[in-house]
Amino acid sequence: MLDWALEQPGPVAIRYPKSAVAKHGGPRTAIELGRAECLVDGHDGLVVACGTLLGEALSAAAELRREGLEVAVVNARFVKPLDTSLLVERCEAAPWVVTVEENALPTGFGSALLEALNDAASQGDQRPAAPIVRLGLPDRFIEHGERAELLADLGLDAPGIAAVCRRLARRAPHAVGHASSMS
Repeated sequence: MLDWALEQPGPVAIRYPKSAVAKHGGPRTAIELGRAECLVDGHDGLVVACGTLLGEALSAAAELRREGLEVAVVNARFVKPLDTSLLVERCEAAPWVVTVEENALPTGFGSALLEALNDAASQGDQRPAAPIVRLGLPDRFIEHGERAELLADLGLDAPGIAAVCRRLARRAPHAVGHASSMS
């Protein structure tokens, strides 16, 4: 991301975490302004991560996959401009969506995605929106502490993300282990 930022003709803001960011071992697509990347395919649900919690989202998806739940993971990469094309397409195909960000929930990435989905639905014949749960920092004071402890307390670590995904999967009409009403 830093290499890409240095090549840009204008200013770029990158949120740099205090701790190390987990690296994804798979193939990466070249960074293009406003383009997200799908890192893990899956049909049982979708996790869209933005920023420092991508590693936690990938770990949660791996944990769920071991349990038989195939969850897709998209790395949003950018909050602005938002990759509405890829994100709307993926969200419309998913039975449920979880957004994950280490940012305040009001006016955050998850809110921007909800706005994009609403705009897309108001302009066409998109299917009804899947349940969307936004995970991020609540609009309240967060106590000081070790980052890992704070993420766990807020449900923003891999076990917390996986727990929300499991809850949504149980409620989905065509979740793993449930009879499907769709043919």
